[in-house]
Amino acid sequence: MSVMPLSFLNKLFKKKIEGKTAEEWYGLAVGETDPEKKIEYFDKVLELKPDFAGAWNLRGLEFVILKRYEDAIASFDKALEIRPSYPEAKYNREDADTELRKLRAAEGKAGEEMEEEDMGKANV
Repeated sequence: MSVMPLSFLNKLFKKKIEGKTAEEWYGLAVGETDPEKKIEYFDKVLELKPDFAGAWNLRGLEFVILKRYEDAIASFDKALEIRPSYPEAKYNREDADTELRKLRAAEGKAGEEMEEEDMGKANV
């Protein structure tokens, strides 16, 4: 029986993208301040470890910062799919959903006001 070379096992257990492991990408994401860059780094983590619920949750928080609530909710949903009892992801999802509803309500109100303005101009 032949013994597998250690380098093969390292590759098997330490998959890399662009020369970095999931752990290295995670470290970059956590240390980054730009939300867009953080999302990019979390995407690399998740490409290597798609079942990492914590990374999905943190990715969602970055989308919240960018006010991209639908993307945030999708990330939180993925975290909850992996870990259904994940309290932080549940809370964050509810918060993002509330913000999305507020945003849509404000957009609807602004749209109504514009229609009223247009009607007022038509009546002049």
